[in-house]
Amino acid sequence: MRSLLFLSLLFVTISCNTKIEHDSPISDFTKNLIGKFSSKNQANKDSGYASVHLVNIPIWEDRQGHWFYQELYDEKDNSSIYNQRILNVQKLDSLTISSTSYVIPNQEKYVNAWRDISIFNHLTPDSLKIRDGCDVYFKKKTSTIYHGKTKNGTCSSTFSKKISYTTSNVVISKNKITSWDRGYDINGKQVWGKIQGPYKFIRLDED
Repeated sequence: MRSLLFLSLLFVTISCNTKIEHDSPISDFTKNLIGKFSSKNQANKDSGYASVHLVNIPIWEDRQGHWFYQELYDEKDNSSIYNQRILNVQKLDSLTISSTSYVIPNQEKYVNAWRDISIFNHLTPDSLKIRDGCDVYFKKKTSTIYHGKTKNGTCSSTFSKKISYTTSNVVISKNKITSWDRGYDINGKQVWGKIQGPYKFIRLDED
């Protein structure tokens, strides 16, 4: 299940951040990411993939920048957490948008925090630990599709001595997010992550 680390990454967003204008270049990108997504359809077809929910929600709308809380949890038990991250989304230039991910201190306090984001009012950006070298850089491929990836060899691993670095490839579209995280040893051989392809998260209807 650690192959869900990315998405960690992951994969970045907003539709209700009042600081972003409707026609802002970053708005179209971020509104595709915000919401709740599920890999249930993929898991039903391939037992090699788990049924996981992915939630991206904007936080700190009164602070500078575009910040989001991301959580992945087991579809059958929302207390079984695969990954938690804080994401910061920035427009680097006319063609590139970046997503920087941060480790949350005392993560257990923020389990299912997407239910009530006011809990993040007590958390400050300077208390977060940046995942150096793990930024995901996105380019617009069509009017509604963005493809992002990490730089090769820069995102070091902390959970296994066998893994020298990890890579993430993320595609964000209107109703779907795919994330493919892989780990490589010092010789560039893949030693972690899915071989077949990425996790596929389909947008869920709002409750």
